[in-house]
Amino acid sequence: MNQFVRLIVGAVFSGLLGLPTAFAQDDCNEITVSEQIDRCSDVAKNAADSQLNTSYHQLMARLETQFRVEPDTGTAYTAKVKEAQRVWIKLRDANCPLEAFEIKPGTSAYVATVNNCIARMSRERTVFLDNIAPDILSGSAVGRGADVSCPSQNFAQFLPAFSASAESQKRLTALAVKILVLKRTEDPGRFEPLITAETGSGLAFPLMAAMGEGKAEGVEIEPVDNRHVNVVDKRAGNSNIKIFNFSRKACWALVGVEDWSISEKELVVSSKPGMSRTENFCYQRAEGLGGLGALEQYRLTKELHEASLENYVCAAESGDPQASLSAASLSLSQMAPQLETSKLEALFKAAATTLPTGALGLSLFYCNGNSTDYDGPCQHPEQAEREIIRAVSMGSTDAMNSLASYFESGDLGTKDMSRALACYQLSANKGNQVGINNVGRLGSQGTESIKASHCI
Repeated sequence: MNQFVRLIVGAVFSGLLGLPTAFAQDDCNEITVSEQIDRCSDVAKNAADSQLNTSYHQLMARLETQFRVEPDTGTAYTAKVKEAQRVWIKLRDANCPLEAFEIKPGTSAYVATVNNCIARMSRERTVFLDNIAPDILSGSAVGRGADVSCPSQNFAQFLPAFSASAESQKRLTALAVKILVLKRTEDPGRFEPLITAETGSGLAFPLMAAMGEGKAEGVEIEPVDNRHVNVVDKRAGNSNIKIFNFSRKACWALVGVEDWSISEKELVVSSKPGMSRTENFCYQRAEGLGGLGALEQYRLTKELHEASLENYVCAAESGDPQASLSAASLSLSQMAPQLETSKLEALFKAAATTLPTGALGLSLFYCNGNSTDYDGPCQHPEQAEREIIRAVSMGSTDAMNSLASYFESGDLGTKDMSRALACYQLSANKGNQVGINNVGRLGSQGTESIKASHCI
């Protein structure tokens, strides 16, 4: 991504640029370069830690359910498990650096060794937690030794039978189920996953839409290990993804449901004036899902960015400048699909009506078109200069520095060192460090005789 694109996108999504592209589990099926060792060990560690977290919360749900008639015993049991888990995590995190003690800290080998140790110990702990207070199913004897009711030990054959009806789902769901939902935080526009427990009797079946035999479009089956499988269901779109966690004992059973959508009850009806109710909800979902994607710590990082873009585009139908700029910038960030050129231009034009960063983005568009790596001459220099001057007139120090750079290089057709110095000075006068540095740079190059004229 070239420097100017980084400038625009970074102005809107500070913190997103410079982060690595989401690394998929599939990229680790065949390791061909040394860089993959680091990344794949991190993927393995995160996957094992995620499953450990799931198993821990499922255990908490089992204890809550099984000791409901003996609450004092259940409370004591739960407290013991929590304390044991805290102590075990400290033990794991102290043990694993010992395995890498003779390797230089910070090297790829050191990081991979520690990560692989954490992954191994987490997988072992998961098995241990799964065997505490063994699970039972809510609707049948499956899981208590009566294997006759199990549709299949083969998960590919089990899943269609499980999803066939509300009754089959209820029968093959654990009595205690981990539930993940996205909840609004005290930080406006931010959401975070909240994990709770629910009993099978309290769930609204069916939980999953029916699936036929064979591969279903929009459904991904991801084995975690030989006893755990996750089903990622994208059939309702990126804004409504659900992940179903299955565990196998005597038979496969649903033990967790992760809902990665943001429900309307978590949204504010009138957060942005000038938007319809639907557009308002789209904007809030875009902010919330994009914020989760920016953390790059969840399995759905790629899908969260895609959902954020879809919702920004929806919100931008109102003509709102900020929603338009956010959609255009995310499209150029390489974290989501690129929008078609005409749509991108329309978004930047809407953003440029009142936002200096929008005018700067439109200037970028006139130079580079719908490209994140264009390295040729500015395609429409007159239009680009007009928009960047408008951004300067709106007070953007980024635009002042960029226009100064253009005058210094002549990339827009006008090379004028006196105007370049004037633009850098204008930025420096506003306390911008880039402007201050460039004023000093021009001075240190023996160009003291240059007199600043006018920036715009």
